[in-house]
Formats: sequence, structure tokens, C-alpha cells
Amino acid sequence: MSKRLKILSDFDGVWTNQGPEAELLLDWMVDKLAEFAGVPKAQAHDELGVLRAAMKEAPEKHGWAPDGRISAYLDEDPLIEPSALARVLEQGESDTAKRYAKAVTDAGHETLAAFSEWCFKTGTATIGEAHPPCLVPEAAALLKAIEDAGAEVVIVSNSGADKIINWFQTAGINAGEGEGHDLRVRGSAKKWFLGDTEDAMKVEGRRIALDRPEYRAAILSERPDILIGDVFSLDLALPHALRGRSILQAPDTIVLRRHDHTPQWVTETRAGGAIDHIVDSVSELPAIVAGLAK
Repeated sequence: MSKRLKILSDFDGVWTNQGPEAELLLDWMVDKLAEFAGVPKAQAHDELGVLRAAMKEAPEKHGWAPDGRISAYLDEDPLIEPSALARVLEQGESDTAKRYAKAVTDAGHETLAAFSEWCFKTGTATIGEAHPPCLVPEAAALLKAIEDAGAEVVIVSNSGADKIINWFQTAGINAGEGEGHDLRVRGSAKKWFLGDTEDAMKVEGRRIALDRPEYRAAILSERPDILIGDVFSLDLALPHALRGRSILQAPDTIVLRRHDHTPQWVTETRAGGAIDHIVDSVSELPAIVAGLAK
């Protein structure tokens, strides 16, 4: 009997189409900034739109940087834009940025990074109450096809477990944090959290931090055969490095879930050979599993 394989999978961007959620989250954040600054929403969207446009002209300089160091770049995932915008406000290089940053701290948020994290948690929860989950179509059938091909799936995501479980349950999937579920979920994985060392790799001139102790612990604990994610910096760089360093618990196969927004610096050379497969849907996973299971 063939060995049953384990897939360690990201959630947002792999099992979801995160574009609509990202747009709603950014709108929610800007509306809050308008409220804090005491200006009309239209004015805030216009003024902050100028800052957003400037960020997108130099994505290699912007991203998700909870402690000041970029953990993932702006152009890797639309869900990163709210965090990147908060970082621009915190840096305060323009009068507009300074004004909105002051409004955030005056509203009781200790830092702009803390405000960004609050926006993600509170905003996604609020959006989830008003909008249906944006799971990929036929999620239950896709999960069954992967299982039939010879693999189990474990979700390891930065999103909270409650959100992930609820979204899967709406699709008729028995998901939960413990054993005994058809789909096991590890939420709040802190893939973004960087350790104290300068361990890093370079891809097309960009520095990708590799010291991610929380994520490393999850990988070593799960011992996956296959790992899939849509954000190279957050999901795939560390497991690639672990595999290259002959860590036994590292995955053998690394898969990128590609989107229209996935940057060329990741896809053109498969991040310097770090990526084994590029897929446009999780529907392509059963074929990969079947090939490996042989």
C-alpha cells in the first residue's frame, strides 16, 4: 500500500480568491482612517489613493513589516496592501501621512502596526458577517479528489482558525483544530514573525527573510511531503531553505498557487529554482499527489 502523503497548505489565496476580500478590507481600513481623522470618506480615499499609487510604483520598498523589517512584499498578495499603507503612514514622509498617523494614535492605537493588525482581525470579521465566504468553487469536491489521490491536507495559515473553520464548514467540510476532522486547521501561524538572526535568501535582488521561528516549528511538527502557498516570502521561502539544508522534516515538493497578481520575479525563474510546481488552482493538486504517490 502506498504511503499516504501530507500536504501542508496555506489558506488565503490557495483555498480562497482573496481579491474581493482584499478590496473590501482596504476600503474598511480607509473608512476607519476617515472616521479617526474626521474627514469625509471620499476625501480619505482620494488622499490615501495617492499614497497607494506611490507604493505600487516601488513594490520592492513596501510590504508587511510588523517590526519594521519587510516580511512579505507589497506585490505578492493584495491582502498585504493595508499593512503596507499603515507602514507608509507610520514613516510619515508627507503631511498626509503624518495627519492620518496622528489620527490613528489619537484614536488609541499604540502604533500603526498595531492598528494594521486590528484592521485585519476586526475588518475581516466584520466583512465576513456581511459577505459570503470567497472559497474556491467546489472546495469539498476538490478536497475529496486530493484525498482520493492519496493525500491528507492540513491548513497552516496566518488567519485565525475560527474564520478558516467557519468558511470550510459553509462548504460542507468537517474542519477543526483537533484530530477527528476531515480537515485539520492550524490558524494564527505567524508566518510573518521574524526571529533575531539575519538569515535570508535573495531572489531577483529582493531579500527574503528566512528566520521565521513560529512557522519553522509548524513545518517541523507536521513533516509535510508537499507544501503549497501563494506568497513566496511567507509560505515557500523557509520550507525551500529547510529542504536545501537537508532538514528531514522539510517538504520534498514545493508548490506555488499562482494568481494574476503573482509577481514575475517569483514566477519567471520559479524563485531561482525554489518552486517545483506552479498551479493556477488547487484542482491541479490531485495530479501532483498521484504522481508522487506512485
